[in-house]
Amino acid sequence: MPTRAVPERFLVAFSLAGEQRELVLAIAEAVENRLGRGSVFLDEWFEHYIAGDDADLKLQEIYGRRCELAVVCVSERYGSKPWTQAEHQAIRARNMKCSAAAEKRERDAILPIRVGDGEVAGILFNAIVPDVRGRSAAESAELIIARLHLLRPDLEALSASAPSGPAWPKTPSPLSWPMANHSGAREAFGQLLTSNVLGRLLRIRGVSETGKSHITRQMLANVLPVADIACGRFDFKGTTDMDREVRAFVQDLGVTTPPSTPRLHERFDQILDALRQRAQPTLLIFDTYEMAGEAQQWVEKSLLQSLIRATWLRVVVAGQQVPDATGAVWAAVACPVVQVEPPPPADWYDYGKRHRPNLKLTDVETACDLARGKASLLAQLLGPAA
Repeated sequence: MPTRAVPERFLVAFSLAGEQRELVLAIAEAVENRLGRGSVFLDEWFEHYIAGDDADLKLQEIYGRRCELAVVCVSERYGSKPWTQAEHQAIRARNMKCSAAAEKRERDAILPIRVGDGEVAGILFNAIVPDVRGRSAAESAELIIARLHLLRPDLEALSASAPSGPAWPKTPSPLSWPMANHSGAREAFGQLLTSNVLGRLLRIRGVSETGKSHITRQMLANVLPVADIACGRFDFKGTTDMDREVRAFVQDLGVTTPPSTPRLHERFDQILDALRQRAQPTLLIFDTYEMAGEAQQWVEKSLLQSLIRATWLRVVVAGQQVPDATGAVWAAVACPVVQVEPPPPADWYDYGKRHRPNLKLTDVETACDLARGKASLLAQLLGPAA
């Protein structure tokens, strides 16, 4: 990826402790996506500039003078490290100057946000410090950009001039669901495919034969025609021929099929790396998650952690078991679990009437009893005639 050019003055500069890097990085990327590449300072993005024995002076200059808005990422670790202490000294000096500035809006040039427990010396008890740990990166970025607008009312023009590539739509696109209704899965999926969604991980859980696989296949069918969204579906139930499954997974993702290896997670790593370099809207669907085996570790420790920063990525996981967000670092980007229940006969009747105009509700009730509610069988009985 090309090195970022160093501007004369950054629009936003983040000051943080390394322990909160994953969370802050996702927010910084979301802000940069809105303001333009190179407009946001994060130390790792400008290592080529700050490297050397005068790094502390360069950092103090950036936070004290060379940024419109300094974002202080408050946590106990921030207040106890030599580097962040040096950064905060410059920020405190700037705060003192801004408090007496004739231009009132200059007093808004420092924004503290809470990214971890603990306090920082110099940030007073009565200071309002928004806690962003329970917010999505997009929500946190919106907060920061709104503060920046107080300093730079002309910022809208700057944002509008920034180059933009494919992006998630702001509102849900019309979707086609040739299937019986399934407990909110349709609505949750529609919201998932939008830019300002609170969560980027959709989990669909249900017992066997509730139609989960049919749902995920319809999700893929809905996204395939959309030119600007790459998508792939992997069913862990069919991994006996690993090469075939991986080829099917990547065929609409627009990346190269990784070399054959016995370890599935190694191939997934290569696919994710290729997608990350491109960073275009991408949907990954994983079905029959309870049979993922060792790949579960990769999903929960690698893929879902990537969601924290990868605002371009959406993930669906379906199965009798799904990843548990309790205590997980990716919990803030997870939507509530959708619990799928077998559609009642009335829903199957509505579905069947599209294909069989003379169908009666009593016929459907009988079919549901005989099929014992199995979605795959009912879809065949009541769906389009072969």
